[in-house]
Amino acid sequence: MISRNGNQNFFVAHYELIALGVGVLALLAGVAVFALSTGNDPDAAAAESVGRIKAMKPSETGVKSIDMSPFESALVLLRKPPALAEVPDGAASFLASERRIVCRGTPEKPCGKAIPGDIKACPACPFCGLKQQEEKKVVLDADGDGLPDEWERKFGLNVHDASDANADADGDGFTNAEEFAAGTDPRDRNDHPDYLDSLKIVLPLKETYMPFVFTKPTQIPTGWRCEFFAADQKDDYGVSGRTFSAVIGEEIGAAAKKPTGFVLKGCERKFVKRERKGMKGMMVSVDVSEATVERKRDGKVVKLVVTDAAKAAKRAPVDVQATLSYERGAAKTFDVVPGSEFDLNGSKFRIAAIERVENGAKVTVEDAAGKKHVLQAP
Repeated sequence: MISRNGNQNFFVAHYELIALGVGVLALLAGVAVFALSTGNDPDAAAAESVGRIKAMKPSETGVKSIDMSPFESALVLLRKPPALAEVPDGAASFLASERRIVCRGTPEKPCGKAIPGDIKACPACPFCGLKQQEEKKVVLDADGDGLPDEWERKFGLNVHDASDANADADGDGFTNAEEFAAGTDPRDRNDHPDYLDSLKIVLPLKETYMPFVFTKPTQIPTGWRCEFFAADQKDDYGVSGRTFSAVIGEEIGAAAKKPTGFVLKGCERKFVKRERKGMKGMMVSVDVSEATVERKRDGKVVKLVVTDAAKAAKRAPVDVQATLSYERGAAKTFDVVPGSEFDLNGSKFRIAAIERVENGAKVTVEDAAGKKHVLQAP
């Protein structure tokens, strides 16, 4: 309000101070009333209020905690997805459907229909009739030598060198390609395909003959002395044919330092009546005495009938002989009889038996461990 004489009114001029003073008085009055109503000291009440305020904790920090358990469960499933139970054929239900595959059809006639069954069973599609084929695993062979890259890397071979297939990394007589086919280790000389798989029988079978003929029995006070003639040997003067004599229990030829490997085991004097050749009805006595000899190597016993030395070519057969051909590296052959031993790349083998079979032969070979292998031809 403005006075008539132009001076300001006192209340207008001091309005703010008057309002502040009224407010202070009202506050003091309120405190006094509160103190009187509670009956406590105002200073004590104020201090109690301040303490309560300081002791209060905010209910919210501003950052909420996160429950990580769902994420941890998801990580477990990611590392190891759960496997679905395989439903056997004919056991489908509302909760477990039967197994199905999708028919690919052909480029000319695509199908795409779902077929109940298993791809391993390769069923035919009931919609288009196409026989399903299982996908073949792609085998990588960078150098095209027939050896998969994965196999070559496993045994330290070069996947870009085709000559590895025909090389022999461990020197056991087999190429790397042969070791791959047999499933053996190409770096281990003691792990290789069977050597006998490369051994073949060469037909026909032959016979071996005694190295001498029995020519004469002589009775002596201690028993018998027998004479034998070896047409293939020379005597001390270089003449073809050598005569050996031996008593029972003695090795034939040992006394002459030409041992034959046969021991005289017995002698039996025999005579038979036969018609003289060219003279019908005239009978003569013929010496058919027998000498029993035993081969030292395997104990085989052979009976020899007395024979004229002039007929020494007619020696008694003693064994069936087979020729074996080893078709690996430098080809070699072995003439063997039962009991013979031979060597293949440092491995020892023994001939256990040789048999004639229809149109062929069968040879049983025994390895150092006593395991028997049968070779057959044809």
